[in-house]
Amino acid sequence: MANNILGNYNPLLSLFGNNNQLLSGLLGSSPIVPLIRSGNSSQSASTDPNVVLISGLGQLLSSLNIFQDSLQQIYSPYAVNNSISGSSSNPSVARVSTAAGAQNGNYSVSISQLAQAHSAITAFTLPDTSSTAVGSGTLTIKTGSYAYTSPTSATSFTPSGSSATLSINNGTLSSIATAINGSGVGMVANIVQNASGNYQLQISAAQTGASNNFQILVSDNDGNNTDQNGLSRLAFDQTQAVGSGQNLTQTQAAQNANYLINGASGSNAGNSGISLGSSVSMDLLSTGSTNISVKLDLNGLNGQAQSLADAFNTLQGSLNALLVSGGLLSRDPIAKQLASSMNQQASASYSNGSSLLVKLNQIGLNFQYPQQFGQMGSLSLSNNSLQSAYSSDSQGVANLLYTAARALNWLANSYASYGNGTIPQTLTALQKMQFSQQIRQSATPASNTIPANLSSLTVNQSGSIQLSAQQISALSLYAMVYSLGAPYAVSAQILNNGLGLSNNNSGNGISTYA
Repeated sequence: MANNILGNYNPLLSLFGNNNQLLSGLLGSSPIVPLIRSGNSSQSASTDPNVVLISGLGQLLSSLNIFQDSLQQIYSPYAVNNSISGSSSNPSVARVSTAAGAQNGNYSVSISQLAQAHSAITAFTLPDTSSTAVGSGTLTIKTGSYAYTSPTSATSFTPSGSSATLSINNGTLSSIATAINGSGVGMVANIVQNASGNYQLQISAAQTGASNNFQILVSDNDGNNTDQNGLSRLAFDQTQAVGSGQNLTQTQAAQNANYLINGASGSNAGNSGISLGSSVSMDLLSTGSTNISVKLDLNGLNGQAQSLADAFNTLQGSLNALLVSGGLLSRDPIAKQLASSMNQQASASYSNGSSLLVKLNQIGLNFQYPQQFGQMGSLSLSNNSLQSAYSSDSQGVANLLYTAARALNWLANSYASYGNGTIPQTLTALQKMQFSQQIRQSATPASNTIPANLSSLTVNQSGSIQLSAQQISALSLYAMVYSLGAPYAVSAQILNNGLGLSNNNSGNGISTYA
């Protein structure tokens, strides 16, 4: 039995693939072959209105994409953040940070106390860090808070964080520090060298704040867990007496940062990221006073306003060149509507909260109507007008600028979006129409005949003709395409003879082989 390999063969997709040579051999001088090979219409591109329109809309789409890129840079979070800045009159006391959404403001700051981490050090010293053993046993480290009655004495300890139990075998200062740092309990151990050249172990909480204390309980192999011998020398429980369970010496109490902001008191466990207002924060560096000012940067806003005008005018130049008499889009309604919409948007009123600044000309971006009706106007920037508006309402200037940039981008996107934009959809329709026209123009109509090469394969044959699967596929493809020009001839000739559906009694047919 003959093998049929047509199952996984797609003749339509193969039009631009391996079937080109096969079709050429079958169709010979058929007028459709040059179309398949070159894709060119017999009509000159310069006189084909569809080609002209496709070219013009393609140029306009490219210009809109550039326009959108420029607008998005104006209102991006990075640009918005860089348009506002903060300053401190005493940067050694506090520094200020701003983020997108920051508002103008002035803050009088007075810092009475910085946040600190709880810290203690061994009362004993050793001549080395890794040879002399401190002792053996276990250390149980907990984080939490003490109920203090004095800076170094407390009535109770309340665990609130993590805890760890460490096994120590003849631990040295170095090995004990390594064990504490690797415990994950939120503690930091460091070895310090004192003035005499000996070494001590300093243990601190990793976090600052009054509630971030720590407790170290010891189970000493020598049997005494609170004395000043062996591993118990590392015991630190401030509910116990100094030297008897509280054997480390406290060097720094855990405390919050305390400060006044515009006369209102505040406290924070850390010294960084203290909020002054929406998207404005400060880092405390030392005690003292400073004045912090947050305001929009005039130079930054001026640059963004100029960028908006430049982007608008660049699009205007491109669009008007297409709309001018004799231009590629001089009669295109889409381009004309875009110009009209851009003009309306540039001179529109915008919602701007409580600000009275609602039109671009109020912040120095003045719209000039086009000299020729139907074209796109332009924008120019008046630095003096922008500075005047900035002096009275800098936040209103910024909000209006960003709102207008977003609105213009949205308008451009309605024309340029590759998902549902007017121009891409129109281009797709025009390209389909052009392809159909090329097919019709390249396929010469015939009333009762088909090309000789194909005819010789399908008529006046004696006996069965063996054709390959690809040849039959090509015949089918030709029938589909050529039928646009001569449907009746192909239906009668191809379907009845070429595909083996003979309407006579000769018994002729076509079979497939691998």
